[in-house]
Amino acid sequence: MRINVSPFELHPNQFLQDFNVPYDPELPISYLFSLVSKERNWKANSRTWRKNWNKCMACEYDRLIGYCNTNLETWQELCRQVGIEGSFMSTTKCKKALAGVHVNIIDVLDCWNTDDVPRRFASLSQLAEYTKKTNKTFNRHVAKQDKILRILLRHIF
Repeated sequence: MRINVSPFELHPNQFLQDFNVPYDPELPISYLFSLVSKERNWKANSRTWRKNWNKCMACEYDRLIGYCNTNLETWQELCRQVGIEGSFMSTTKCKKALAGVHVNIIDVLDCWNTDDVPRRFASLSQLAEYTKKTNKTFNRHVAKQDKILRILLRHIF
């Protein structure tokens, strides 16, 4: 689902707006955060970096998905975004299809406004290895409280 943008528009992510980040829907949210963190001299995995990473990713999730997470169309769009083909006529069918998919939640957010599909992993251990290597984690306390994120959440640490 592409979003049209006017030149010099600030990023719609509330966190990034605070740092005057311009909006380019083709740029992944994780990349934009890395630019802000370098500019602000936040050391990767420091307490400040982690707090701001979690805030940025939660804002992006809320902007793209979380605002209407009980809507069937949102569930269907999520299935499409992670590369699951088919016509799912209920949220239950969407949930069952998503429950068997191993994708990184941050990659889902990164790919949302592009034609890219996030990498799907054959196993939980492959997803865990990738997530640890790339440090692309989503705050589990936030994820557990959300209907959609709870389906994608995997115990990897």
